[in-house]
Amino acid sequence: MKLSTALFSTVFALTSLVDATVYCPAVVMPTPPVVAYPSGTAVFGLELSNQGGIATLTQAGLHSGWNFGNGGLGYPWCPTSSWLNIVNSIRPWKPLVWGAPQSTTTWKAGYSKYLTANATNTYSESDDFLACKPLAITASEFSKAPKWTLFLLTDGILPTASDETLDKVEVQSCVKTKLFITSVGLMIV
Repeated sequence: MKLSTALFSTVFALTSLVDATVYCPAVVMPTPPVVAYPSGTAVFGLELSNQGGIATLTQAGLHSGWNFGNGGLGYPWCPTSSWLNIVNSIRPWKPLVWGAPQSTTTWKAGYSKYLTANATNTYSESDDFLACKPLAITASEFSKAPKWTLFLLTDGILPTASDETLDKVEVQSCVKTKLFITSVGLMIV
């Protein structure tokens, strides 16, 4: 009985020292990006990024590992500090934002898979996304560093006019795409 009490006390003391600190293994670069597909679109090969909390596609995206826990898509892998969240909207194009806490738990995600939003009570399952050029960028800036704002597309129909959801993008530039989570492999050290 004394041994188990001593063991319990030791474990309790060690966990008290650890407190709420999360210990993560080091992830060695490169880790797999999330890439826009299919070929033939203006956004093909661009990578999922975080530009000031807005989900975007850029030439050099996020490469810090992915967390697919609890129906989410978060980065970096450990400890996860930002989650891809779907903003509620009456429109079929739902804005995508990065932030904490995780509010979207309906992603189907994993390496070597297309990112898919599971069905909810307001929309059907979808693996379609809408990528649009932002208004606040010049043609010269865009050609040097393309940046496309991302939305979840829930009905497959491209917008033809601006609305409150699309007020910061060029609606005529919007293209339909899919997002593929590539699998290069993680090296844990």
